[in-house]
Amino acid sequence: MCSAILEGKDLRNVLSESIHAFEKVEVKDLGTKPLIGIVGEIFVRLNRFSNEDVIRKIEQLGGEGWIAPLTEWILYVNTISKRRSLRKRSLSTLLKVFLTDYYQKKDEHHLEELFKGTLRHHGEPKTSSIFKKAKPYLDSSFEGEAILSIGKSIDFAERGSSGIVNIMPFTCMPGTIVSTLLKRYREENSNIPILNMAYDGQEQTNTLTRLEAFMFQAKDFQGRKNKRT
Repeated sequence: MCSAILEGKDLRNVLSESIHAFEKVEVKDLGTKPLIGIVGEIFVRLNRFSNEDVIRKIEQLGGEGWIAPLTEWILYVNTISKRRSLRKRSLSTLLKVFLTDYYQKKDEHHLEELFKGTLRHHGEPKTSSIFKKAKPYLDSSFEGEAILSIGKSIDFAERGSSGIVNIMPFTCMPGTIVSTLLKRYREENSNIPILNMAYDGQEQTNTLTRLEAFMFQAKDFQGRKNKRT
């Protein structure tokens, strides 16, 4: 994909080739792994060094990582920019944001449709849907990534996740707010396991122990959930 972008190739063709290549990979049926939703501060959750490769560790402990995409932040910025333009009555800025948002979503859906029938969890919720899910805990007027983490955590839980990991930099205020509100969400909604992980750039000795305990809880939660269904 990176080479295709640099060379100006048709991304749909490259994605189609990638999908066919993945479909040829032989897999073993090892049963259903607990699905772990991963939210939090945009950079730290996406950078393997910053989060001590936490997604790979979740997989090594028997989980299936499901990370919130970078695109949620891009679409969120568009939504907030529209609001600010309306408040300032800046029609030129509003038109620019509308056009940017329109073409970004058009490109996203154009590429996303290739994966229908291939991905089990196809498609991401709209920003307005994330706001609605987070509303009982945080209003969208409170700007920043916190509302995305809250709303996406609830979305993960509703779509079958057996645990939520909230990743943040050490002393991060939005991350601390999210960890507090997720505790309330857990108490009010079936006690889904939630783990808050703060990273400061130095490898922590207790990280693996906390992840092991969390994955034990997630597997237990998955077992109890399957019995109810």
